[in-house]
Amino acid sequence: MVAASLLEQLACQQPAALAPIEHDLAFINQLLNAHQFEQFPLSLQAGRVRGRHEEWRFRSVFQPIYALENGTTRLWSVEALARVTDSFGGQLIPTVLFAAETSPRRSVFLDRQLRCLHLLNFLLQHPAPDLVLSLNVNAQHLVNVSEAHGQFFAEVLQQLNIPANRICLEVVEDAVSDPMRLLEAVQRYRSLGFRIALDDFGQGASNLERVWLLEPDYVKLDKVLMRHALMRPSVRDKLARLVDILHLHGALVVGEGIESTMQLDIARAAGCDFVQGFHLARPAELLKLSA
Repeated sequence: MVAASLLEQLACQQPAALAPIEHDLAFINQLLNAHQFEQFPLSLQAGRVRGRHEEWRFRSVFQPIYALENGTTRLWSVEALARVTDSFGGQLIPTVLFAAETSPRRSVFLDRQLRCLHLLNFLLQHPAPDLVLSLNVNAQHLVNVSEAHGQFFAEVLQQLNIPANRICLEVVEDAVSDPMRLLEAVQRYRSLGFRIALDDFGQGASNLERVWLLEPDYVKLDKVLMRHALMRPSVRDKLARLVDILHLHGALVVGEGIESTMQLDIARAAGCDFVQGFHLARPAELLKLSA
């Protein structure tokens, strides 16, 4: 029998609400324990879930993504981001943490722990039932999982009674040695009901070939494109044409790195469907429910 969701449990606002949270934490920790690294890596501290791996400590922050509708903005999703510190309080960029990790088993463990951390911290804040949670997933992680892609996270969502279509997995634009295995992983996640986004499009290994291959639901334009469009007016027509091409391939487009009113206007004029950036909201532990 599927347990009642954290969202439903916390809505009761009873003093005993910690017990069900701890029950779900214990369930998820048991799944993570099977990786045979840290035992019980997630814990509840001061009303938030925290994670750990060796000397590193993890917490969640969330940055809103807004839909552009008739000249206004509407909160559509929040992207979960990890904040990583060492035992002395020093900070590390999560991408560096993954880049330095050479063990496929350990990178899978880290990725799964962070997704569970973000999911629990998201639900602890009573989000609206139509609010989508966007989670970064390293493309190399998808290749490292040998089979049954999505089974672990699907089991977690079933325990919390959360439909998979409330989760958007953002595949980070990393070059991968086996694009067909990446495609297999993405197709498996999509078959389970997850939404798929291609992140950081416009930098690194990103190209239209990956859009054709993965057929993502969303493409997130890297902030460097918005920066060029701001500084060079001639780029704006090219940006609009790129958005048109992505739309032709069935993808909705998110303009990232919106840091000014002018960049917001550029994204709107280019035909972007969604926007995200410091001008609208900075990452924070508390969910921001309005622009």
